Amino acid sequence: MKKILSLLLALTIMLSLCACQGNFGSVDLKDSIAIPDDGIIKESVIKQIKNENAIGVFAGKSGDFKYEWTIFGSDIEDTKEINLQAQISKTADGAVAVVLAQTDAFGFSGLLSIHLEEKWEEDSATAYQNDQPVASVSLTGSKDNTILNCILDGTLQEFTIKADVLPEEEETTEDIDPPTEETTIPTTGNDDYLSRPGSNDDKVYTDGKDKYLTDPIPEGKPQPVEPEDQDVDKAKTYTCTFSIECSTILNNLDQLDPEKLEMVPSGGVILKKTTVTFYEGESVFDVLQRLCKEKGIHIESSWTPIYNSAYIEGIHNLYEFDCGELSGWMYRVNGWYPNYGCSRYQLKDGDVVEWRYTCDLGHDVGRGMS
Repeated sequence: MKKILSLLLALTIMLSLCACQGNFGSVDLKDSIAIPDDGIIKESVIKQIKNENAIGVFAGKSGDFKYEWTIFGSDIEDTKEINLQAQISKTADGAVAVVLAQTDAFGFSGLLSIHLEEKWEEDSATAYQNDQPVASVSLTGSKDNTILNCILDGTLQEFTIKADVLPEEEETTEDIDPPTEETTIPTTGNDDYLSRPGSNDDKVYTDGKDKYLTDPIPEGKPQPVEPEDQDVDKAKTYTCTFSIECSTILNNLDQLDPEKLEMVPSGGVILKKTTVTFYEGESVFDVLQRLCKEKGIHIESSWTPIYNSAYIEGIHNLYEFDCGELSGWMYRVNGWYPNYGCSRYQLKDGDVVEWRYTCDLGHDVGRGMS
């Protein structure tokens, strides 16, 4: 009898051990995962993210700084044990110093997001090593704080993040030529440039708004040009730069519609800075339509008569409200978020146009700070 009991006990222990080993290293990827004290993330976890084609979010803390790593399964090429520990501190001049425990490449690129308890006034930042720029940093956050987002592959072990005081020199990539008559994108019910019948109503109403409910334009900023008044001259061409990104979603994955998870690109960049050629008199909306068609990027818009402008509902199959009730698309030109629609903004030579997805009515992408 004792032998039988001993065998049963041994069998029970073995089954328990097998069960434990079977779950060893498996994690629930629906929630953020706490980075252990030693920073080590086991190879089995990295492999799980890759095999499930999931997004893993790992949360850590360094002193007063909270930070997160966001890893996309689709980006993982080499699965191995990695160290996500980061030592973060503030320098005397207000910059953020970062030292990573990892000493070699991750086998993928991950997004490091550092949460600050203060609001940076600048629009962007850069990571430096020995006073040389080594990586760009995007700024998101809220009204009261800033999140620094930097894409890293593990090879950059020690660096300092500084706010950009002056605008960076714009990148030149590839030109997007103006369309021919055959390739112009048709807009139902309108001509190529959303023309509308003219109106003699140019009154400014008592609340300071115009007839299309536009608040007064800040001093020094361009006035809107109504689509029906835009005079496009195809004999004159200029260039500007466009970019499209949704990095704020990566800081708010818990609010994202699960069905839209696969639409979010790693790093949040849908279209990197691209030099675009446009005709004199064209609007931001005109060029956005053409650029998205050229690049095969989904876009959906609607006409809003009360504002006399087109409204961008979705880009890259990411729509308003997909990441919370305050989410949607906004555009910025030369660091300013216009208070009127994109089809009323007439482009000028050298303009820098950024389309950014917001999860907080623009407060997380710097609206109201410039």
